[in-house]
Amino acid sequence: MRSVRRARARGALAGDLIQVNTVFRGKGYPPASLCFRNVRVYQRRERGSVAVTIALVLPVLIGMVALGTEITLLLFKQRQMQSVADGAALGAATALQSGHPAPGVEARGIAGFLGFVDGTAGATVTVNNPPLSGPLQGSSSAVEVIIAQPQALSLVTLFYSGTFNVGARAVATVGSGSYCVLQLGTGGNVKAGNGAVANLNQCGLAVNGSDSQALLVNGGANLNAQSVSVVGGASVNNGGSINPSSALKTSQAAVADPYAGVPIPAFSGCAQGNNLNLSAWKSTPYALTPGVYCNGISVSNGNSANLAPGVYIIDRGTFSFTGANLTGTGVTIILTSSTGSNYANFVISNGATATLSAPTTGATAGLIFYGDRRAPTSTGSNFAGGAALKFTGAIYLPTETLTWDNGSGNNASTCTELIAGQITLQGGASFQVNCPAGVAAIGATSSDLVE
Repeated sequence: MRSVRRARARGALAGDLIQVNTVFRGKGYPPASLCFRNVRVYQRRERGSVAVTIALVLPVLIGMVALGTEITLLLFKQRQMQSVADGAALGAATALQSGHPAPGVEARGIAGFLGFVDGTAGATVTVNNPPLSGPLQGSSSAVEVIIAQPQALSLVTLFYSGTFNVGARAVATVGSGSYCVLQLGTGGNVKAGNGAVANLNQCGLAVNGSDSQALLVNGGANLNAQSVSVVGGASVNNGGSINPSSALKTSQAAVADPYAGVPIPAFSGCAQGNNLNLSAWKSTPYALTPGVYCNGISVSNGNSANLAPGVYIIDRGTFSFTGANLTGTGVTIILTSSTGSNYANFVISNGATATLSAPTTGATAGLIFYGDRRAPTSTGSNFAGGAALKFTGAIYLPTETLTWDNGSGNNASTCTELIAGQITLQGGASFQVNCPAGVAAIGATSSDLVE
């Protein structure tokens, strides 16, 4: 059917051309068929010029696309460098926070692991602590990382001879080290005097007292700490010192109690004894077991006691070790009162030795001594008389006074937290921590990427 229509159309067109030719001849014009042929020839010539134009332009278009691809890859490389620089700076700042003395080692290690090895394939990884430029220039609490690597583009070299120096820069600030000594309560304070020494080599001291002398360091006492944060004010005099002096910051925000949500377990009775006195015990170390002890425990005269793992509730009285030896692994000693008065305390003194570690799991994880929050501020516990301590965990007396006195000291290799309503170090006592302490971190802030 279609072929028929085409034949008819061709026939009609032929007839029309005959008529037009007749008219054209009468007017003295050339035949219309010749004109039509000329139009068709022109159309063919136009199609040829378009083909020639496309043939000339197509390589240019392809080159532009390829050039755009190379430029895109260059931008991608710069983005990649920036991500690596960010990670390296943050890693270096975190290393500084944890006490690593050479942040450049950490930064170059991260950059190398991610594909930019310093000194390889033209790559350079520069680490500056403090930064050499920018708003944090000269700040020892910031790390600057600059990564650079020349890039050669094959098509771009047609227009530009040489390589492109692609680089990235990042700056991260060092987070505050976690505290290992915390004074709770706005009315309390921390006092260090009479030759006392506190070495907080990988952590800091936080004082929530709001008094103008919430922190008092005098009498030849030395406080060495990564950071010292005081809500109120501080007084350093009479031979006292804080090292480095830049660690001290006053008018700071209060630090939260990391164990505020830990309850004292319900208890009743005196199943494990009432006013248990082991001073006359002359045999092998006395084996104490978890449970409720009423009106305290006393051990002295060179005797020893070993605490089996678990929770020991001292209901009133004193947990006293005088010239005695105490050991225990995975133990929590809770100081409380079932009557609301005569809250229990502890005394470890006169050459006593104590090696204790807190549970690492369970409701009281991280706590060695746990003082009842209802205890009045007049309740006090102390280490005195040359007591030698090796504690791994927290001494937590949130409302009470904790005193280290008369040459008492702890083993520097252990991780110990002190948290109390008031803290006093005096009489040549020493407290040492060489690691970030505690199951529950106290007031730590993470390193942050700032540029």
